[in-house]
Amino acid sequence: MRLRFVIGILLLVLLRSISSVAASRPLPQTEDFGPEVKSFLDLMRHEEDELEFQIKHNEITRREYTRSKLEITIHRQTVLELVRATGKDYVPELHVVALSEIDQLIENGSSVIKNIKRGDTIKDKWRFMGSVHKGETFYIFERLRSN
Repeated sequence: MRLRFVIGILLLVLLRSISSVAASRPLPQTEDFGPEVKSFLDLMRHEEDELEFQIKHNEITRREYTRSKLEITIHRQTVLELVRATGKDYVPELHVVALSEIDQLIENGSSVIKNIKRGDTIKDKWRFMGSVHKGETFYIFERLRSN
């Protein structure tokens, strides 16, 4: 009876340790995405490879590297969330920018975002998708297609 109890406890500990190791590993991207999303994911991998090359060869600063890496990560996550929500093989034209870069993307963008809400349209050209704070705040915009 006592031996069964000890074996049960050992199995429980073993199962917990196995599940915690499995949970700590990143999941492989084995989802069945369509060709457009797969192409987008390939592009993001190439962008990351280029960043790694640039930082390794001192072509960019550590700050530029970190910002660009975060922008790529946020871009990828946003697209994958949209694809999972809609179930469509469609990648919208998204732009992920820090506050200091908004005016380069949208005229007077830094003043426009002060009162903006998710889903708002800016100058019939951009839709505000939201913001993410990772060290600094990044704003996500979708370029609207004109008909």
